Amino acid sequence: MTSRATLLAQRVRDALFADLGLKALSLAFALGLYAFSHGSQDAQRTFEVAVVEKPPPEAAHRVLVSPLPPAVRVTVRGSRTLLDELRADDLGTLTLDLSNGRAGRIDLYPSAIHVPAGLRAEAVDPTSIELRWDDEVVREVPIQASITGQPAPGFVVKGAPRVEPASVRARGPREALEVLQYARAAALDVTGLGREGTVQRSVAIDRPPQHVTYDVSAATVKVEVTRELLERLFVKLPVLVLGVARATTFPPDVDVRVVGPPEVVQALRAEQIVPRIDVRGAGSVLGIPTSTELPVKVNLDHIEAHVTPQTVVVHF
Repeated sequence: MTSRATLLAQRVRDALFADLGLKALSLAFALGLYAFSHGSQDAQRTFEVAVVEKPPPEAAHRVLVSPLPPAVRVTVRGSRTLLDELRADDLGTLTLDLSNGRAGRIDLYPSAIHVPAGLRAEAVDPTSIELRWDDEVVREVPIQASITGQPAPGFVVKGAPRVEPASVRARGPREALEVLQYARAAALDVTGLGREGTVQRSVAIDRPPQHVTYDVSAATVKVEVTRELLERLFVKLPVLVLGVARATTFPPDVDVRVVGPPEVVQALRAEQIVPRIDVRGAGSVLGIPTSTELPVKVNLDHIEAHVTPQTVVVHF
């Protein structure tokens, strides 16, 4: 029994290892034949090919307002071996000739794709691109300026911000520029400003609409910072006549509007405001009754005073 098993094992070893070199050569030949037969089989792959355009000349004044796809899908057919080595960069780009500025559609053909020898471009997706054009125009568009934030306590921004230049030169399709009202500048931040005078900053102009360009990308915005002022109205204050003992005025009293720093105006009392007229040098002869119209004056430190009415008739 043991001798029979030993004989069987010997025969198996002989079958496996006899003529080993010849067997290895046969195996290599079989693998190469398999790789060749499968590598030469026809196959296909799809690649993304970037799209570039040849635009109309500047003198044509035409603008493409419909979007172009950034890439198209190209199906390439050929041997599997060549396809496995092919990369999208090997196909280059697809150039669209838009130089006439009028075409409403452009058809895409596989023949426009350059592929290495032994391969062929079989299909392009999409097969065509719809185009929409408009005339290119130029117009001046005002720049809109604004402010954000608040100055330091006791200070305010006086008036509207000013911008230089006042407008941009916009270039683009007619349909876009006809509805473009202004070019918006970034807001000027006045937070914490605590000194009187002109403040100016260079700020960016917002990106223009699609297909539109501006001749400048920034503007200078200026604002005036002043002390905060408070206004109060004092009514029916009697008019004091200087220069004669007895005199009457018409009207006998006036209203006074005062404007100044809040802390000064708030502390002001009515008796501190004395509207007056001075008849000295008015050209009258003492002792002879006369009437004349004279301006009413109010003198206050650090405060503006506005009198209504500005003149009264005085009789003395």
